Amino acid sequence: MKDFFDVTLSELEAICSPFPAQHVKTLFRSAYKDYSREPWLTPGLPRELSQKFAAEYICNRAEIYQESVSRYDGTVKFLVRLEDGALIESVLMPEKHRITLCVSSQVGCAQACSFCHTGRMGLKRQLTAGEIIAQVMLARAWVRSHPEWREERGFGPRLTVGNIVFMGMGEPLDNVEALKRSLQVLCEPIGPGFSLRKISVSTAGHLDGIKNLLEAFPKVSLALSLHATNNRERSQLMPINRRWPIAEVVDYLKEFYKDQDDRSVLIQYTVIAGVNDTEAQAQGIVDLLKGLPVKINIIPLNVVGPSQFKGPEPESLERFRQYLYECGMRVMVRYSKGQDIDAACGQLVVQHEKQQATSAIGL
Repeated sequence: MKDFFDVTLSELEAICSPFPAQHVKTLFRSAYKDYSREPWLTPGLPRELSQKFAAEYICNRAEIYQESVSRYDGTVKFLVRLEDGALIESVLMPEKHRITLCVSSQVGCAQACSFCHTGRMGLKRQLTAGEIIAQVMLARAWVRSHPEWREERGFGPRLTVGNIVFMGMGEPLDNVEALKRSLQVLCEPIGPGFSLRKISVSTAGHLDGIKNLLEAFPKVSLALSLHATNNRERSQLMPINRRWPIAEVVDYLKEFYKDQDDRSVLIQYTVIAGVNDTEAQAQGIVDLLKGLPVKINIIPLNVVGPSQFKGPEPESLERFRQYLYECGMRVMVRYSKGQDIDAACGQLVVQHEKQQATSAIGL
């Protein structure tokens, strides 16, 4: 069976070409606006068309396997089970006037960043575009079916997930073709209806993927995980730097964004005590990013399980932020949401796998 969520609007038009064009819109709207898992059963569709889709297609069968709601900030962590039994995570984040969903792009990750929980898992497989889109549809359906959650946040009855960040499990640009296909579907006005400017793709510095993505979707927002600015330090933290040194990545972005006054790159910098938190390293950020329009989020390391790293003391973190601010950088401290529900990427999957292994050996 084929996954309906993997089908773009233009492909659907080709599949339905013997039939009037209105039926294409009916199918898309039924799946993405009405949340129908069998849009081909919508009244008014020709019987032959309905039978064709019923025989050949399903809407992705991913399901919410486990959910946790933070008592502190209302963040909701979903453990999503895919059709083959693999587990991924997505995180629903309520903000002042919007709802943002953090989605995964891979089962695990191949980049092996030394401080990242998901990186310890290794890459198990890529997600399909349909599996990426399914995370969004599951989250939107959850919001619709939990009015009490919306009311507690002060959200109106029509507000749903309006922003997406590809910052969950995986390096999105290692899976760039599925990413681009998912963006095609997510941004269809008669489908999910997202604006590219409200979708942010995070990367550890995958230069080939950045070029590929921005050539196809120049208006998508980009987030660069920096964490260090010189090659020796960054390569130790992030092995991807050995293939694409950070200066090459930043030089490309400076050229791409030089005439886009209304655009900026989000820089994510995880502060690790005794590793990348000195004044000299803050100056390295200033020097590297000079000439690139940026907003900087500095993030205190969220230590998960046994780790060689430690998070910074509040005073050290503030000194680091203040130095960047006094150098003219747009900078803010971003704390992890949902800390009481293990919302850091990869935590729930690893915990579940440990529980399964323990059960299997009878402990």
